[in-house]
Amino acid sequence: MCNPIEGCFSVLKAKIKAYLSLAREDLIAVRRRGEIAAARMLILERAVERSIGCIDLRLVNKMALHRQHAVAAAERMEDMQ
Repeated sequence: MCNPIEGCFSVLKAKIKAYLSLAREDLIAVRRRGEIAAARMLILERAVERSIGCIDLRLVNKMALHRQHAVAAAERMEDMQ
């Protein structure tokens, strides 16, 4: 992974998935036709609002350091892990 933002988005995606697993009943609730997409979008927006805090300076620095190690290993022709 040569782009630190990819790692940050992976962490964000995992947090959103964890939230959505807890909101499963809301996602599959029976709704009238025409309201399903709006209700799901609201749930997704709520998931992002609660999860976005995971992307902080510590995480960005951690992912940047990981990228530096990966690039250095590639320059030394070492296997990627």
